[in-house]
Amino acid sequence: MHTPLNDNRRAHRRSVIVQKTRVRHDGGEETGRILNISAGGAGLQLEVRLPDQTEITVEIDNIGIVPAQVVRQMQDGVGVKFTFSPEREQMFIRQITKLVAEKRREQFFVVS
Repeated sequence: MHTPLNDNRRAHRRSVIVQKTRVRHDGGEETGRILNISAGGAGLQLEVRLPDQTEITVEIDNIGIVPAQVVRQMQDGVGVKFTFSPEREQMFIRQITKLVAEKRREQFFVVS
C-alpha cells in the first residue's frame, strides 16, 4: 500500500509549547519538557526511555494530571496519546486552546 509523504494521520492540530512537566509511570517519576501538544497527545522530552504502550500520567500547568500512553519513540523523548473519555476530551480541548492562546500572548507581549 502506498502512503503519500504528506499524509498526516493526526486528528488534532499540534502547537509548539515548551513547558516543564512531571511524568509518572510504574517505574517512578521523571521530569521533562512538553515540546508540543494537541487535544490528542503530546511530544515529551525525557532523559529516560519509556517503551511504547507504557501507561503514564503527564502533569500540565493550569490543567492538571492527564492520563496518557506512549505511542512512539523520538530522538530525545516520546510521543504520547492522551487516554480519557470523550466528555473529558471536550473539556481538555477547551483547556488546551486557552493554554496555547495564553502562551502565544506571552510570546508577543512587549514591555516598554
